[in-house]
Amino acid sequence: MRQRTKTWSIFLLLGALLGACAPARTQGGAVLVAVLNAPAQSVLEGSAEGVQGILERETAPNLSYVSSFTMRFLETHNDLFFSRAAPSAARIARTQGADLAVMVSAPVLERTATTSRDGQSRRVDVAVALEAQVVDARTDAVVQVLRTRTLQGSRVEANDGEMVAVQLDPTVQALRDQAVPELAAALSAELPYLTNSLLIGSNGG
Repeated sequence: MRQRTKTWSIFLLLGALLGACAPARTQGGAVLVAVLNAPAQSVLEGSAEGVQGILERETAPNLSYVSSFTMRFLETHNDLFFSRAAPSAARIARTQGADLAVMVSAPVLERTATTSRDGQSRRVDVAVALEAQVVDARTDAVVQVLRTRTLQGSRVEANDGEMVAVQLDPTVQALRDQAVPELAAALSAELPYLTNSLLIGSNGG
């Protein structure tokens, strides 16, 4: 009887250890993903929100997302610059019980203005590309990088004052809104496959 009790104790202990190694889950077995604007030095405001909005409507049923409101708050209270971005994103994901972090940024964000000969108008040329870096919350490693095409646009406006900030530029925002669905579609296709690959690799804890 004592031997049987000891054997059951060992099984229970092993079960607890295996449970501790398993990735976090939401109710129903869904994998939780934290989407954020990062790295901070190349953020284009509104990109992560737009991508998450599409993913929540169109993604695989076994994926769910940390609330956008929560992520916007956490972005402003963590160091997400340069080489610190991925570890910080992973840490944020872990605090929310998420398996993956998705950092959304604009590695291409260019704006040039050319004044007309008479000085009365100016041509504004803009280029934008968005990128998603998928981070494994358990290891801090970037496990996938997805990038959109570089989109270009221009406008002509009166040369009668200072230009608006780049983040508020209407052409920048229009190109961002065109790039967001492209990046979201790539993530929607990749995340289920990537998640399965990572889960298979995590059986050992």
